[in-house]
Amino acid sequence: MLPVFLGTQLGLDQAGIADYAQRMFFFVGLASLLQVTFGHRLPIIEGPAAPWWAVIVSLAGIATAIGKPLELVRTDLVGAMLLCGALLVVLGFTGIVGRVMKLFTPPVTGCVLILLCLQLSGTFVSGILGASAVDNGFNYAPVLISAVVIATIVMLSMKAPPLLRSINVLIGLGVGWALYALFVSEPAEAIEPAQIVQLPRLFSWGWPTLDPGVTITGVIISLIILANLLASIAAMSKATDKPMEAKDYNRAVVFNGVSNLLAGIGASVGTVPFAASTGLVKISGVASRKPFFIFCLLMIATGFFPQVGAFLARIPQPVGYAVLLAAFTQILIVGLQELKKLNLDQRDSFVIGLTILVGAGVASLPDAALVGLPDLARYIFGNALIVGIIICLLMEHVIIPRK
Repeated sequence: MLPVFLGTQLGLDQAGIADYAQRMFFFVGLASLLQVTFGHRLPIIEGPAAPWWAVIVSLAGIATAIGKPLELVRTDLVGAMLLCGALLVVLGFTGIVGRVMKLFTPPVTGCVLILLCLQLSGTFVSGILGASAVDNGFNYAPVLISAVVIATIVMLSMKAPPLLRSINVLIGLGVGWALYALFVSEPAEAIEPAQIVQLPRLFSWGWPTLDPGVTITGVIISLIILANLLASIAAMSKATDKPMEAKDYNRAVVFNGVSNLLAGIGASVGTVPFAASTGLVKISGVASRKPFFIFCLLMIATGFFPQVGAFLARIPQPVGYAVLLAAFTQILIVGLQELKKLNLDQRDSFVIGLTILVGAGVASLPDAALVGLPDLARYIFGNALIVGIIICLLMEHVIIPRK
């Protein structure tokens, strides 16, 4: 669903979304293969990082407000991913990751995940309602179908056998797509690719450009992703009874940087290890790397077939947004679990409360509220996630540091 969601935000047409999907398969598979072969060497799936989604949505919205072409936003993102990838490689080689990660305490991590969900929730709900709610009045059919999709995912995740539970999102997507075709309309006609097999195009959005606001935002997001990276490795290490040393974590950071560099070159999206991989290993009872190698190669091979991207570009947007809304409930719970580690005393109430309230307030600001600020300031202060991180880091480590 991600190519449809992010491609729409970035102003891509259906052909552009199809190419985006093809590249995403290829580079996600390649990132997973690099990590399992040279990085942390654990069977952890690499996937598009949710913080990058929030950045893309926010930057696209700000660009629209200030009249900046989305074509330039796309090349700015390419430049930011290249720089962030280089930064992660340096952090991994120098071994200073541990010191950087001390900044990301449970209040910071928890607030970041909660704000991430709050920032994207408006986009998800708007996508479920669809443009027809603005142009032609409220349309009940997409909303009802989206409710069925969410209910299907919820019931499967709670009542189904382990195998069906592990693919509940895929089943929900299939149910919604079928209902949409029956009761609303057929999705857009599939694009017929010119070639059966085609290499993913590099720099398909154009040569990278650098925007200070986008770059600073990307650097902050990269540090957030680092915290997720280390947590995912630690969880899989426990699940597989394979102890991890500092050098293993450093290698993982290096190759996460390499993956981000490749994502920039391939106009894809920055990746992060999926913590859900640990759950898949526990459900299946298989922690061997051999089937994981096959998975990586299949993902890479999928990226050579444009027909796959063309097919996925037909996913009805309301159905896709409903799937993402249901999936993001798990990210929200992880954020709340981080906050449960705290005493939640008066100090914590100020750190957490001010972070979430101000961040949520920024997310609800109208575009006109930041008119008059320089573009750099608008990119930073118009992004709820970035504002929340800055406030939380200052409160947690500078203004009222924990004793």
